[in-house]
Amino acid sequence: MADKLTYSDSKNIEHLFRQQSGKMFSILIRLFGFDNSTLIEDIIQESFLSAMKTWSIKGIPDNPEAWLMQVSKNKLINELKKRTNRTRLNEQFAGEKFEEKVEELFLDNEIEDSQLRALFACCHPVLSQKEQIMITLKILSGFSNIEIGSALLCSPSSVKKAIYRAKKKLAAQEIALNSPFIEEAKKRMHSAHTIIYLIFNEGYKSTESEQVLNEDLCFEATRLALLLCQIEGQHQYDTYALLSLIYFSMSRFPSRLTDKGDVIELQFQDREKWDQEMIEAGIHFLNKAKTNNSLSKYYLEAAIASIHCSTKNYEKTDWKAITICYDRLLEIQKSPVLVINRIIAKSKWDSAEQALKELENIESDLNQQLKPLFCSAKADILLNLKRYDLAKSYYQVACDLSKNKADKKFLLKKVYECDRKNVSKN
Repeated sequence: MADKLTYSDSKNIEHLFRQQSGKMFSILIRLFGFDNSTLIEDIIQESFLSAMKTWSIKGIPDNPEAWLMQVSKNKLINELKKRTNRTRLNEQFAGEKFEEKVEELFLDNEIEDSQLRALFACCHPVLSQKEQIMITLKILSGFSNIEIGSALLCSPSSVKKAIYRAKKKLAAQEIALNSPFIEEAKKRMHSAHTIIYLIFNEGYKSTESEQVLNEDLCFEATRLALLLCQIEGQHQYDTYALLSLIYFSMSRFPSRLTDKGDVIELQFQDREKWDQEMIEAGIHFLNKAKTNNSLSKYYLEAAIASIHCSTKNYEKTDWKAITICYDRLLEIQKSPVLVINRIIAKSKWDSAEQALKELENIESDLNQQLKPLFCSAKADILLNLKRYDLAKSYYQVACDLSKNKADKKFLLKKVYECDRKNVSKN
């Protein structure tokens, strides 16, 4: 045993419990089904309470993950012994040898298998996309209702109700989580990729919360994507590309924010701080994805990220290659955000005046939600054209429309930058 539990250990313990919660839930859901989720949550909660009580006296064990799994396994066996009317999903555990069968479910390969089964259950088409994200974060990632609400801009009570409804829907489907599932899983692979991509995006750039980064969401997206890599098939190339995009993006985390949490523009980021191991992981998975003949959305986005990560300084960025990637992306998916990003990239190597005209041509087609991005993009191009007064006005509008506190602070700094440059110019 390690030293006794101290207050400074609390954050690590919190992460450990969250990580183990998803594993435990995945195993238990195979036994009891979604209609017994309250029982499952009770077993997990009891395991964590037992851990906190024991560790506060005896200290944290050398292998806390194994300790938690053993406790939850024991509680599960005790629960199965007590139950006379076993549910449909745990009837296979009847008989004298049911303890051995439970032991098998706690083997490493079975734990991973259980998590995959649970993930694809969470991607069931009976659920809305928002419900899929919420229930994945809840049961597979161990996020609290407060954390999910913060990430998805909902109240904890709304999250609780949505997850309750989602579990009811899944229980009604009577999903056989112990039956062969590979073929069914392949049908839901696109949904699984989408959910992981959305979870990562919200962590990488929080849309309306006070924080810019939510690293817990990003790392959880990585863990889920790595789980998907185990299922072979054509879809694997998309999984590799998605992982590549995630690793390239996460490699820049150390330089994206100042110590005070302020946004640092890409051109001013200290590239020496970029995580080289993550960049190498991004390259590794991009090369694995490259063996496929077709270029997916994830592959092209990863390719753009790889260009940034492989460039020694901002001035040498191959913006033409990035523009070509956006052209290919727009062939796959018509998106106004991609159009704006393409115009910005094109303005870096081609005519900025022409890029400005292209941007103005799409303004009437944009909804209110995209106005901050549009105004910020237009201001950036105007700033590069040294039209400081006009650039300032668009930065100000973008600032007024933005719902993210950090973005507002960043855009306000750009307003002041325009003022300074204007004074110097005159």
